[in-house]
Amino acid sequence: MRRLFFLFVLMVSGLSVGCGTGDGVRGFVPRGNFSDASLSGQYVYQISGLDFSTNFNGTPYREAGVFVADGNRHITGGMDDFAEGSGDVASNPVTGSYSVNNDGTGQITLNAGSATLTFAVTMVSSSKVYLIEGDAAVNAMGIAEKQDANAFNALPSGTFVFQTHSLNSTQLPTGKVGQITISNGSATGNADVNQNGVSSSLTITGSSFGTPDATFARGTASLTDSTPATSQFIYYIVDANNIRLLASDPGIAGLGRAEKQSGTPAFSGSFAFGSRGDTNDFGINGSQTVGRFTAHGNGTIDSGVLDSVQDGNSIYNGSFTGTSSVVNNGRTVLSLSGSGISIQAAVWMVNSSRGFLLINDPSKVEDGTLDLQQSSSFSNSNMNGQFVLLMDGFDLNSPANLDRVGTLQWDGNGHLTLNETVNSGSGASSGVVLPGTYSVGTNGRAVGTITNLSLSTGDIVSYLISGNDAYVLENDPGTEISGVISKQR
Repeated sequence: MRRLFFLFVLMVSGLSVGCGTGDGVRGFVPRGNFSDASLSGQYVYQISGLDFSTNFNGTPYREAGVFVADGNRHITGGMDDFAEGSGDVASNPVTGSYSVNNDGTGQITLNAGSATLTFAVTMVSSSKVYLIEGDAAVNAMGIAEKQDANAFNALPSGTFVFQTHSLNSTQLPTGKVGQITISNGSATGNADVNQNGVSSSLTITGSSFGTPDATFARGTASLTDSTPATSQFIYYIVDANNIRLLASDPGIAGLGRAEKQSGTPAFSGSFAFGSRGDTNDFGINGSQTVGRFTAHGNGTIDSGVLDSVQDGNSIYNGSFTGTSSVVNNGRTVLSLSGSGISIQAAVWMVNSSRGFLLINDPSKVEDGTLDLQQSSSFSNSNMNGQFVLLMDGFDLNSPANLDRVGTLQWDGNGHLTLNETVNSGSGASSGVVLPGTYSVGTNGRAVGTITNLSLSTGDIVSYLISGNDAYVLENDPGTEISGVISKQR
């Protein structure tokens, strides 16, 4: 049981874990065109983590806000909102500092109230940053996205597809995906919900969005559903099409996102997906899944394959077929089955290329995203260049909590090099450079083996959206580690 494993996390935090120590790559030279000037402007960030500093079993926390980078190593302002345990959200102005290396790796330090937060980061671009918290006794990852100043001061307006995942003060989970239409600060819509294993479809009967402030495009919102229940949020505008959410009800730790729906959302083509969630047996992040399938637009699904770890057990390369319901307002329902696989899920499409999914399962609350694959056939040559890797989870074989961020170089010919910063409980440790090999299947499923990181051959599994982005999972027994890969640009 992971609860027992947590008791050892702080005890082993001073020890190295099986996450990439030992043999490295001689003569490795970081490459890239990034600098301190690459991080400039205002960024919305979201962080999901566990805090072991006061509780051996880990207390969930969620954090979001805005920081302002001046392009010259200074964080000149911002606002941090933090939720942990049974209390209210703590909101504090931020200052700080940062540094960026030529390969996009670096560090951000935020001073928020009495707290000093340190993050190991790797830049995907000047608009997107992947990060892990580098402080001791925490297990957390997140993302920062550059704000569009042209979207400030305006209330969100239009039809959005949203996804939220939250834990209450006793760590019972709730996942929601749905659609809301916002007009003049009010919203109505529909949602699919899995609350601690109980699934339902609800109507959003009334909601409100307050005017965002002019400095950070930060506002407050509420969503009332037909149960009836009202959820409070702090929201942050990234741009006119993207909103990020932090649950602000006392005792609730939750994050979410809303993306503006466009076009006439269909459900046809080959999709890669990634999801994670909480299980009855294993608890927080007890289930993590990546995969792909082909939807033919006539209700049939085939060519499905997935890799999943759940409660410390692994399903290797499981294949499946299935059906989908008629798309209504962007919503479809999936029924997927295969050897050892039985999945019922609700999907809300943002457009014909992207959607949010929620697994309807009494044993877990799992949700994620799916994206249309941008090629009909993949090969090793699709993975060529320098990518950013972001992974978060737990390794029961060590045992330790485990977060990774850094660069992953693919040569287009089956060889890769990982340059990672890792936090396994004692704070971030960088400069771990490891060689590896990989192979990409025609369906976009890529398997990799990395020296002194892999526990078995081909255990680093990625499902390619394109030659630029993929969902990734370490598919080993006793691990719960997944994330994303994005090509630097």
